[in-house]
Amino acid sequence: MAAVQRKPAKPQLVAEEPKKLRADPRRLKAFSDRLNLMMGELGLPPRARARVITDRVGVSTTTAANWLRGRTFPSYEELGRIGRLGVDPLRLMPDKTDVLPSNASAMPSTPSGSKRLARLIKLNKLLPITRLHTDDGEWDHTALPNSIWQPLLGRDLSGFVLLCMKGDTMGERFRDGTPLLIDTNIKQIAEENGIYALLVGDNVVVRRVQRRLQGGYLIASDNPAIAAETLDQLGAHDDASAKADAVLVLGRVVLAIQKL
Repeated sequence: MAAVQRKPAKPQLVAEEPKKLRADPRRLKAFSDRLNLMMGELGLPPRARARVITDRVGVSTTTAANWLRGRTFPSYEELGRIGRLGVDPLRLMPDKTDVLPSNASAMPSTPSGSKRLARLIKLNKLLPITRLHTDDGEWDHTALPNSIWQPLLGRDLSGFVLLCMKGDTMGERFRDGTPLLIDTNIKQIAEENGIYALLVGDNVVVRRVQRRLQGGYLIASDNPAIAAETLDQLGAHDDASAKADAVLVLGRVVLAIQKL
């Protein structure tokens, strides 16, 4: 009897295991939030950030955009090159427990009641601080918790803006490109020989300001090549009646973000 020929068995289809995510989405979001925050501290508007990363770090525009959108992490080699942006790469990689709380809501601490400040922010000459609110009140900022900002500044971040230092008018104290934290709630000269941001039209300058015994103010620079000036009066940035050519107090410089 002839042997019965068996049909070859059909190969069984083995279901492929679902591909694992490269990284925890919450960690990716925490990284992108920090990267955007730190680039914002450098005075870079959102639309320019991917291009700056591409030029300085040496990655494609797509890669840079993915970092900023929280889609991928940089490699260790790329992370090292991120230092070329002028930021600390170690601050960009949160620990697995260091992610933003799920009940957090972000909002800019844009000063209210001053059209001049609003205009400077729109022109990207000032950057409002992004505040992160949580139900327990622990976080007041996306980079540092409230427990650090409160002792450092003496109060919350309302009314603070970032200004990128331009030029060498303050000598070695504040070099060109140094981000400065400005308290715009201070609209009058409250500290003798303090450092203030002054506004003339749409131009912002940083100077030392001192009251003169005979009246008026002495406006000085830390650069000896720049002569001091005197002014009879200084207005406030929220004074709607101030003339277009008036010199106005934008706020006091309370913190400089510099490398040690």
